[in-house]
Amino acid sequence: MTGKNAKRLAALVLATLVFLLPLLTAGAQDPGTLRVRCFKIGKADAFLLRMSRHAVLIDAGEDDDAPEILDYLADNGITELDCLILTHFDKRSIGGAQELLESVPARRILMPDAAKDSTTAEMLFAAMQGMNTEKVTQDTAFEMDGVSIAVMPAKGQDYGEETDNNVSLAVSVTHGQNSFLFAGDIMEPRIAEMAAAGQLTPHTVLKMPCHGQNIPGLAQLLDAVKPRIAVIPASVKNPPAGETLSMLEGRGVRWYSTHQGSITLVSDGYSVAVSQKKK
Repeated sequence: MTGKNAKRLAALVLATLVFLLPLLTAGAQDPGTLRVRCFKIGKADAFLLRMSRHAVLIDAGEDDDAPEILDYLADNGITELDCLILTHFDKRSIGGAQELLESVPARRILMPDAAKDSTTAEMLFAAMQGMNTEKVTQDTAFEMDGVSIAVMPAKGQDYGEETDNNVSLAVSVTHGQNSFLFAGDIMEPRIAEMAAAGQLTPHTVLKMPCHGQNIPGLAQLLDAVKPRIAVIPASVKNPPAGETLSMLEGRGVRWYSTHQGSITLVSDGYSVAVSQKKK
């Protein structure tokens, strides 16, 4: 092939690529955007997942936290939840659910298959009569707007004095190349159980259990999940433990605590941007 012909061939190949590239990229699926709001509500849990057409709330804080959550839902035009996941029956996770559901219904409510003898739980169960509630007894998965949500229940029912925490539903959320693990308040026995079951896989973001306390088994959890970002629900009065922060920093994990302000995580399917409203 002469030099002139080689140049012509190269020009033809380049022109073909220029023509085909827009067609090829147009066929690639856009993962859309996932926004996660971590509410500044003290030592309590509430996390809103917002997709293009759907909204999922994981836990609902304490009883006096409902107004803040409701205000945020109203500000963002959310009048109905596609799913409410109550990870466990601690008052810091379910306290605001009754008031919230009175104003913003949930199409589906997932909860552990566990008993809880408390006034808060009894009032919530009474309020949920007739609603679409499901006790999760086996791994459950569903997808909304390209976001995959896996709910993992405890394998056992009796974990001694810490049964209430260890029966937490663990929720794994995958959006493109990013993943989020909401660990409820799991502790050492459940961490070991999940590790043995192969459920503690690497995730981009970890919602820390037990409000940043330095619990036994925490190092095992961090080493298995390998998060790049950690979110800690805490309060000014009860901030994260120094030992916990040292473990995170020693592993190169960026941590954010809600005692310093509400946290917003935005995933485009490839990276996660974090912003915090200090107040």
